[in-house]
Amino acid sequence: MENKLVITLVLYRTEFSQTPSYEIIKKAIKKNKSVYLFVYDNSEKIQGNKFFHKENVLYIHDKTNPGLAEAYNKGSLYLKKIQGDLLLLLDQDTLLDDTYIETLLNLKVNQAIGAYVPIIHSHGRQISPVFSDQYIGRDSKLPKVGVYSEPIMGINSGTAISKEMLDKIAPFNTAFPLDFLDHWLFWKIHQLNKKISVLDHQLMHDLSVLDYKTVSSQRYESIIRAETLFYQKYDQDKFYTHRRHLFLRAVKQFLFVKNRNIWRRTFLEYRTLMKGK
Repeated sequence: MENKLVITLVLYRTEFSQTPSYEIIKKAIKKNKSVYLFVYDNSEKIQGNKFFHKENVLYIHDKTNPGLAEAYNKGSLYLKKIQGDLLLLLDQDTLLDDTYIETLLNLKVNQAIGAYVPIIHSHGRQISPVFSDQYIGRDSKLPKVGVYSEPIMGINSGTAISKEMLDKIAPFNTAFPLDFLDHWLFWKIHQLNKKISVLDHQLMHDLSVLDYKTVSSQRYESIIRAETLFYQKYDQDKFYTHRRHLFLRAVKQFLFVKNRNIWRRTFLEYRTLMKGK
Protein backbone atom coordinates (compact mmCIF):
# COMPACT_ATOMS: atom_id res chain seq x y z
CA MET A 1 0.00 0.00 0.00
CA GLU A 2 1.35 3.42 -0.94
CA ASN A 3 2.17 6.13 1.54
CA LYS A 4 -0.07 9.15 1.62
CA LEU A 5 2.33 12.00 0.80
CA VAL A 6 1.80 15.69 1.56
CA ILE A 7 4.07 18.08 -0.34
CA THR A 8 4.37 21.29 1.68
CA LEU A 9 5.44 24.05 -0.70
CA VAL A 10 6.33 27.48 0.69
CA LEU A 11 6.09 30.44 -1.67
CA TYR A 12 7.32 34.02 -1.40
CA ARG A 13 6.82 36.55 -4.19
CA THR A 14 6.71 33.71 -6.71
CA GLU A 15 3.79 32.35 -8.69
CA PHE A 16 3.20 28.64 -8.23
CA SER A 17 3.27 28.26 -12.01
CA GLN A 18 6.79 29.73 -12.08
CA THR A 19 8.34 27.25 -9.63
CA PRO A 20 10.69 24.58 -11.04
CA SER A 21 8.55 21.72 -9.71
CA TYR A 22 5.23 23.06 -11.03
CA GLU A 23 4.69 20.53 -13.82
CA ILE A 24 6.07 17.63 -11.74
CA ILE A 25 3.67 18.35 -8.88
CA LYS A 26 0.67 18.80 -11.18
CA LYS A 27 1.44 15.53 -12.91
CA ALA A 28 1.90 13.66 -9.62
CA ILE A 29 -1.42 14.84 -8.17
CA LYS A 30 -3.37 14.12 -11.35
CA LYS A 31 -1.79 10.66 -11.59
CA ASN A 32 -1.93 9.55 -7.97
CA LYS A 33 -4.62 10.09 -5.31
CA SER A 34 -2.02 9.45 -2.60
CA VAL A 35 -0.23 12.74 -3.37
CA TYR A 36 -1.48 15.92 -1.71
CA LEU A 37 -0.25 19.50 -2.05
CA PHE A 38 -0.23 22.06 0.75
CA VAL A 39 0.80 25.53 -0.45
CA TYR A 40 1.68 28.21 2.09
CA ASP A 41 2.05 31.53 0.31
CA ASN A 42 3.94 34.26 2.21
CA SER A 43 3.57 36.78 -0.64
CA GLU A 44 1.89 40.16 -0.28
CA LYS A 45 -0.83 39.31 -2.81
CA ILE A 46 -3.00 36.22 -2.99
CA GLN A 47 -2.63 33.95 -6.02
CA GLY A 48 -5.49 32.78 -8.21
CA ASN A 49 -4.52 29.43 -9.68
CA LYS A 50 -7.25 26.98 -10.73
CA PHE A 51 -5.09 24.12 -9.52
CA PHE A 52 -5.58 25.29 -5.92
CA HIS A 53 -9.24 24.23 -6.12
CA LYS A 54 -8.46 20.57 -6.72
CA GLU A 55 -9.55 18.05 -4.10
CA ASN A 56 -6.02 17.09 -3.00
CA VAL A 57 -4.75 20.67 -2.81
CA LEU A 58 -4.94 23.24 -0.02
CA TYR A 59 -3.74 26.82 -0.53
CA ILE A 60 -3.19 29.24 2.36
CA HIS A 61 -2.19 32.87 1.88
CA ASP A 62 -0.47 34.72 4.72
CA LYS A 63 0.71 38.22 3.86
CA THR A 64 2.31 38.60 7.30
CA ASN A 65 5.12 36.34 6.00
CA PRO A 66 5.87 34.35 9.17
CA GLY A 67 8.45 32.28 7.25
CA LEU A 68 9.08 28.55 6.95
CA ALA A 69 8.51 27.26 10.49
CA GLU A 70 4.89 28.40 10.62
CA ALA A 71 4.27 27.00 7.15
CA TYR A 72 5.67 23.61 8.16
CA ASN A 73 3.57 23.59 11.31
CA LYS A 74 0.42 24.24 9.27
CA GLY A 75 1.52 21.57 6.79
CA SER A 76 1.91 19.12 9.67
CA LEU A 77 -1.66 19.85 10.78
CA TYR A 78 -2.88 19.24 7.23
CA LEU A 79 -1.03 15.90 7.22
CA LYS A 80 -2.89 14.89 10.39
CA LYS A 81 -6.20 16.03 8.96
CA ILE A 82 -5.94 13.82 5.89
CA GLN A 83 -4.24 11.05 7.90
CA GLY A 84 -1.10 11.23 5.81
CA ASP A 85 2.09 9.23 6.23
CA LEU A 86 4.92 11.49 5.02
CA LEU A 87 5.45 15.24 4.91
CA LEU A 88 7.76 16.43 2.12
CA LEU A 89 9.22 19.89 2.74
CA LEU A 90 9.74 21.88 -0.45
CA ASP A 91 11.11 25.33 -1.25
CA GLN A 92 10.13 27.23 -4.36
CA ASP A 93 13.71 26.94 -5.66
CA THR A 94 13.97 23.13 -5.69
CA LEU A 95 13.36 20.94 -8.72
CA LEU A 96 11.62 17.68 -7.87
CA ASP A 97 11.48 14.69 -10.21
CA ASP A 98 8.97 11.90 -10.77
CA THR A 99 11.23 9.17 -9.43
CA TYR A 100 11.78 10.89 -6.08
CA ILE A 101 8.05 11.22 -5.52
CA GLU A 102 7.56 7.56 -6.49
CA THR A 103 10.28 6.51 -4.04
CA LEU A 104 8.58 8.35 -1.18
CA LEU A 105 5.19 6.88 -2.06
CA ASN A 106 6.59 3.35 -1.96
CA LEU A 107 8.96 3.86 0.95
CA LYS A 108 8.74 1.43 3.84
CA VAL A 109 8.71 3.85 6.75
CA ASN A 110 11.14 2.86 9.50
CA GLN A 111 10.52 4.16 13.02
CA ALA A 112 14.29 4.39 13.58
CA ILE A 113 14.60 6.96 10.78
CA GLY A 114 14.16 10.61 11.67
CA ALA A 115 14.25 11.97 8.13
CA TYR A 116 14.67 10.82 4.55
CA VAL A 117 16.80 13.14 2.43
CA PRO A 118 17.97 13.30 -1.18
CA ILE A 119 21.37 14.54 -2.29
CA ILE A 120 20.99 18.22 -3.21
CA HIS A 121 23.23 20.12 -5.64
CA SER A 122 23.42 23.87 -6.17
CA HIS A 123 25.66 25.73 -8.59
CA GLY A 124 27.72 22.65 -9.34
CA ARG A 125 28.36 21.31 -5.84
CA GLN A 126 26.65 19.20 -3.21
CA ILE A 127 25.16 21.35 -0.49
CA SER A 128 23.08 18.73 1.31
CA PRO A 129 23.32 16.58 3.29
CA VAL A 130 26.57 17.14 5.21
CA PHE A 131 28.02 15.57 8.32
CA SER A 132 27.47 17.93 11.25
CA ASP A 133 29.56 16.34 14.00
CA GLN A 134 32.05 19.13 13.29
CA TYR A 135 31.31 22.80 12.59
CA ILE A 136 29.73 23.01 9.14
CA GLY A 137 31.77 24.77 6.48
CA ARG A 138 32.98 24.38 2.93
CA ASP A 139 35.25 21.50 3.96
CA SER A 140 32.50 19.51 5.67
CA LYS A 141 32.38 15.84 4.72
CA LEU A 142 29.51 14.62 2.56
CA PRO A 143 27.62 11.40 3.28
CA LYS A 144 26.84 9.00 0.47
CA VAL A 145 23.67 6.97 0.02
CA GLY A 146 22.88 4.99 3.18
CA VAL A 147 21.54 5.16 6.73
CA TYR A 148 23.51 7.10 9.35
CA SER A 149 23.37 7.42 13.11
CA GLU A 150 26.06 10.15 13.05
CA PRO A 151 24.95 13.81 13.20
CA ILE A 152 23.90 14.94 9.73
CA MET A 153 22.39 18.21 8.53
CA GLY A 154 20.32 18.59 5.38
CA ILE A 155 18.49 21.57 3.97
CA ASN A 156 14.75 21.64 4.59
CA SER A 157 13.77 21.36 0.96
CA GLY A 158 13.53 17.76 -0.20
CA THR A 159 13.40 16.36 3.35
CA ALA A 160 10.62 13.88 4.09
CA ILE A 161 9.44 13.21 7.64
CA SER A 162 7.01 10.56 8.84
CA LYS A 163 3.86 11.42 10.83
CA GLU A 164 5.27 9.60 13.86
CA MET A 165 8.47 11.63 13.75
CA LEU A 166 6.53 14.87 13.32
CA ASP A 167 4.68 14.12 16.55
CA LYS A 168 8.03 13.95 18.33
CA ILE A 169 9.50 17.04 16.65
CA ALA A 170 6.45 19.28 16.60
CA PRO A 171 6.14 22.10 16.57
CA PHE A 172 8.83 23.37 14.22
CA ASN A 173 10.78 25.99 16.15
CA THR A 174 9.38 29.43 15.27
CA ALA A 175 12.47 31.02 16.83
CA PHE A 176 13.96 30.13 13.43
CA PRO A 177 11.33 31.47 11.04
CA LEU A 178 13.64 31.13 8.04
CA ASP A 179 17.39 30.73 8.47
CA PHE A 180 18.91 27.85 10.44
CA LEU A 181 15.57 26.09 10.81
CA ASP A 182 17.18 23.17 8.97
CA HIS A 183 20.10 23.12 11.42
CA TRP A 184 17.65 23.07 14.32
CA LEU A 185 15.51 20.33 12.70
CA PHE A 186 18.37 17.90 12.16
CA TRP A 187 19.90 18.75 15.54
CA LYS A 188 16.54 17.90 17.10
CA ILE A 189 16.34 14.61 15.20
CA HIS A 190 19.77 13.62 16.48
CA GLN A 191 18.79 14.57 20.03
CA LEU A 192 15.93 12.09 19.69
CA ASN A 193 18.47 9.39 18.73
CA LYS A 194 16.97 8.92 15.29
CA LYS A 195 18.90 8.09 12.13
CA ILE A 196 19.05 9.85 8.76
CA SER A 197 18.42 7.96 5.54
CA VAL A 198 20.21 9.43 2.52
CA LEU A 199 18.24 8.26 -0.50
CA ASP A 200 19.66 7.44 -3.92
CA HIS A 201 18.21 10.56 -5.56
CA GLN A 202 19.80 13.81 -6.65
CA LEU A 203 17.83 17.05 -6.84
CA MET A 204 18.77 20.56 -7.95
CA HIS A 205 18.26 23.62 -5.76
CA ASP A 206 19.10 27.28 -6.35
CA LEU A 207 20.64 28.38 -3.04
CA SER A 208 21.12 32.12 -3.50
CA VAL A 209 22.68 32.67 -0.05
CA LEU A 210 25.82 30.94 -1.30
CA ASP A 211 26.72 34.12 -3.16
CA TYR A 212 27.36 37.33 -1.23
CA LYS A 213 26.70 39.27 -4.45
CA THR A 214 23.02 38.37 -4.23
CA VAL A 215 22.51 38.48 -0.45
CA SER A 216 21.00 41.70 0.87
CA SER A 217 22.15 43.24 4.14
CA GLN A 218 18.70 42.53 5.56
CA ARG A 219 18.88 38.82 4.70
CA TYR A 220 22.41 38.57 6.06
CA GLU A 221 21.18 40.09 9.32
CA SER A 222 18.61 37.29 9.54
CA ILE A 223 21.26 34.65 8.87
CA ILE A 224 23.78 35.86 11.40
CA ARG A 225 21.18 36.31 14.16
CA ALA A 226 19.90 32.78 13.56
CA GLU A 227 23.45 31.39 13.61
CA THR A 228 24.18 32.88 17.00
CA LEU A 229 20.87 31.73 18.44
CA PHE A 230 21.47 28.17 17.22
CA TYR A 231 24.96 27.85 18.68
CA GLN A 232 24.15 29.67 21.91
CA LYS A 233 20.97 27.76 22.79
CA TYR A 234 21.09 24.47 20.92
CA ASP A 235 24.31 23.08 19.43
CA GLN A 236 26.32 24.65 22.24
CA ASP A 237 29.38 22.41 21.85
CA LYS A 238 30.25 24.33 18.70
CA PHE A 239 29.70 27.82 20.08
CA TYR A 240 33.38 28.70 20.54
CA THR A 241 34.21 27.30 17.12
CA HIS A 242 31.44 29.46 15.69
CA ARG A 243 32.81 32.55 17.39
CA ARG A 244 36.28 31.91 15.97
CA HIS A 245 34.78 31.23 12.55
CA LEU A 246 33.04 34.63 12.64
CA PHE A 247 36.40 36.38 12.93
CA LEU A 248 37.89 34.41 10.03
CA ARG A 249 34.78 35.04 7.95
CA ALA A 250 34.93 38.76 8.63
CA VAL A 251 38.56 38.86 7.38
CA LYS A 252 37.64 37.06 4.16
CA GLN A 253 34.62 39.27 3.63
CA PHE A 254 36.74 42.38 4.15
CA LEU A 255 39.10 41.20 1.42
CA PHE A 256 36.64 39.81 -1.12
CA VAL A 257 33.07 41.06 -0.56
CA LYS A 258 32.04 44.39 -2.08
CA ASN A 259 29.10 44.94 0.24
CA ARG A 260 30.99 46.47 3.16
CA ASN A 261 27.97 46.17 5.46
CA ILE A 262 28.39 42.39 5.45
CA TRP A 263 31.91 42.21 6.86
CA ARG A 264 31.09 44.97 9.37
CA ARG A 265 28.05 43.02 10.57
CA THR A 266 30.09 39.81 10.91
CA PHE A 267 32.82 41.56 12.89
CA LEU A 268 30.21 43.24 15.11
CA GLU A 269 28.73 39.83 15.91
CA TYR A 270 32.17 38.49 16.74
CA ARG A 271 32.92 41.42 19.09
CA THR A 272 29.51 41.07 20.76
CA LEU A 273 30.05 37.39 21.44
CA MET A 274 33.56 38.04 22.74
CA LYS A 275 32.22 40.57 25.24
CA GLY A 276 29.70 38.08 26.49
CA LYS A 277 32.16 35.20 26.97
